[in-house]
Amino acid sequence: MDLQNILDELFAMTFHAGIKPGLERITTLCESIDDPHLRLPVIHVAGTNGKGSTCSMLASILTHAGYRTGLYTSPHVRHFRERIRIDGVPISDEEIARYAVPLMATARDIGGTFFEVTTAMALQYFADRRVDIVVLETGLGGRLDATNVVQPLLSIITQIDMDHMEYLGTTLPAIAGEKAGIIKPETPVVVGHHGDDVRSVFVRKAERERAPIVFAEDVIDVRCDRILPDLHMSVAVTSDDELRYMMTDLAGVHQTRNIATVLTSLPALRSTYHIEEHHIDQGLRRVRATTGLAARCELIQSDPVIVHDVSHNPGGLRALVETLRAADHPERSFQVVFGAMSDKDVDGMLHALLPIAHTLHCCSPHIPRSMPVDELVTRAHAIGFSTVTSSSSIAEAYAQAITKEAPTVACGSFHIIDEVRALSEQ
Repeated sequence: MDLQNILDELFAMTFHAGIKPGLERITTLCESIDDPHLRLPVIHVAGTNGKGSTCSMLASILTHAGYRTGLYTSPHVRHFRERIRIDGVPISDEEIARYAVPLMATARDIGGTFFEVTTAMALQYFADRRVDIVVLETGLGGRLDATNVVQPLLSIITQIDMDHMEYLGTTLPAIAGEKAGIIKPETPVVVGHHGDDVRSVFVRKAERERAPIVFAEDVIDVRCDRILPDLHMSVAVTSDDELRYMMTDLAGVHQTRNIATVLTSLPALRSTYHIEEHHIDQGLRRVRATTGLAARCELIQSDPVIVHDVSHNPGGLRALVETLRAADHPERSFQVVFGAMSDKDVDGMLHALLPIAHTLHCCSPHIPRSMPVDELVTRAHAIGFSTVTSSSSIAEAYAQAITKEAPTVACGSFHIIDEVRALSEQ
């Protein structure tokens, strides 16, 4: 069976098995491959927004410190192999085939899902390659997420927002409770969420597990100093009454929270790993180049500006807009290529984009969950967009936007960015 057939069958599990929270099937899959998760030192990261960036920052720092670092994130932007990387190098097509086929056979017998097979693949691959540490991102939630089979050396919870409410609950405390499920007995946990709205949820869970807990906002302050036209950012970091400046290639005021979370995590890691200040500086400065992180407020072209961003909920898009405005782009100046899934808070996403949009180019990925273009257009007009176009394809919407010779941003879904980036490969 060739790789494409294997991937087609693997992706089909999403539709056949669906999303089925629970640890029984992933436990069975791991048992079938000699429990690789029990042989791996893991940093386990959950959250609604920022977990992908946080994972990549940590992986970059650890790689610059000389450690062989496995990184597992989801979803991918263009290619499945992006999900499983060691020191920024994706798993090869041959290794995907070798690991996937036996696990898929087991999964078929127990009703396993796409994400469960992929998670087991990553754990087995990292164990076989004898990595020094794994940075593992949850898929959905935390408590019943397939990644929660691990016994981590550190748990991290990033920003919490309203997302996947059909699975995680309809209030922030309910969602936080699901994310808090990654807190393990006597295992340090760092929380990057700001504010008191869900703090008690994490404190109670940590107390029950006797897990040392630290809130990043209590120990460190990271402020945006300036955002450069190339979307690099200078930040001012204050801790223990000491001020220092750092650079990162991940721009955005929202990234200051992720940086604070990462820096707060380092004392727990330094009990096992040797991490010096210059490893941190280089790791933060070169996150994209080191790990392959893509499409997080990523500058694709500078004249005129083209930005790709995979944000797919209101909080993520508010952060994108805040970043673009901080980079001195005026209000209502962008051609916005936008599409979204019907199960998302689309009205909230549109409200977030309104301040920067000159023209909203509505489009729809060719998958069943996509919101139809006509409905997007109707909602956009109701929210207050003055100029809205309707396109039959993402390619058409993107072409219309970039021919305006004005700043362009494509956003709203991983599927939007996937199709946009595919255009450059044709």
